[in-house]
Amino acid sequence: MTDELLARVAALEAERDVLRNMYRYGHTIDLGDEDGWVDCFTEDGVFAARSDRPQYPPFRVEGRAGIRDFIEHHTRPPALWHKHLLIEPLIDVDGDQATARSYFVVLVEYDGRPTVRVFGRYDDRLQRGADGRWRFAERLATIDSVTPGLPPLARSEEHTSELQ
Repeated sequence: MTDELLARVAALEAERDVLRNMYRYGHTIDLGDEDGWVDCFTEDGVFAARSDRPQYPPFRVEGRAGIRDFIEHHTRPPALWHKHLLIEPLIDVDGDQATARSYFVVLVEYDGRPTVRVFGRYDDRLQRGADGRWRFAERLATIDSVTPGLPPLARSEEHTSELQ
C-alpha cells in the first residue's frame, strides 16, 4: 500500500471511531448504562445545553464527577423509555482531535405513545485518548424545541433540566 492510501484508511478509521463514540452515547444513556455513558467523556469533559429561547434554561456539567451526577439522576427504563437519535453527523478529524456537528431528536414514550421530547443539534469536540478511544472533550446541545408538559429527563441537586 502507498503512504497516501494508508493515510486515507487511517483517516476513515478515525472518523468511524469518532462516530462509534457518538452512537455509544445514545445507546448507553437510553439503557441506563451509567459507567458506559460516563466513559464517553474525557476526564475533564463537559456536557452542556443552551437555547436561544429563554424558556429553556442552560445547564453545564464538567468533569467525571459532574457527568456522573448528571447520569445518576437521568431517567431510564422502565420508569421512562427514551431513545436519543443522532442524525446527519459531520465529522472532521485532525490528528488526535476531532469536531462533529449533528442533529438530534429524543423520543419518549408518553401516555402510551411515542412522542418527540426535544430536538436540536450537537456541537462536539472529541479527543483520542492514550488507549486509542475517542471521547467527548465537550458536547454542547443546542435546543431548538421541547414538547411542553412532559416530565423532565434529568434532575440533580445542582441542576434541573427539562432539556436533555
